[in-house]
Amino acid sequence: MNVPARYRTLAGPTEAQLREQASRFIAYAFPIDDEVVFKERYTQIAREHHAARHWCYAWVLGADGSVYRAHDAAEPSGTAGRPILQAIRDKGLTQVAVVVVRYFGGTLLGKAGLVRAYGGAARLALEHATIMEHVVMDRFRVTCGHALMEQVRNNVSKAGGELLDGQFDHACHLHVALPRDRAQEIITAWTIAGAQVTRDQRR
Repeated sequence: MNVPARYRTLAGPTEAQLREQASRFIAYAFPIDDEVVFKERYTQIAREHHAARHWCYAWVLGADGSVYRAHDAAEPSGTAGRPILQAIRDKGLTQVAVVVVRYFGGTLLGKAGLVRAYGGAARLALEHATIMEHVVMDRFRVTCGHALMEQVRNNVSKAGGELLDGQFDHACHLHVALPRDRAQEIITAWTIAGAQVTRDQRR
């Protein structure tokens, strides 16, 4: 499976509120790097809203959005986490989480009402958000002669990549990050010029 070279995510956190009957739904949408970051923010939200009845959520990770989770938090199955997840999917976002807190107002909403409220609150929060496109970077180790160093530096800069670090002795040993959609052509040029390039699996 080909992993996208770019993906859409949130530039920063946002929130919105929605009322359905007497219940109040507060949605928090925010970018996440991984599940650990999500859990930290989720714990904080639950602590801030300790008097609420439910803290439902969905998150999506990976450049292709292939890693995800939806949680109903004791609401009827499929009435909270799934519509929140669908709101994220409808925006084409990843590396994103949405938590919707419900303060129960005493009136049962039924399954259709819950789906409408949780999905609606999530969509409101995402509509208020600033969307950004993130370029996926791949990392490489490059070993080359000093004569090739300037070409490597220029190629990285012009491609929007980054020279992460380097060691210099009889040769140049560089750690670089390149945009995924430009990496192959640049690496091919370096290899033809005599450089040795290997993929760096570190993150």
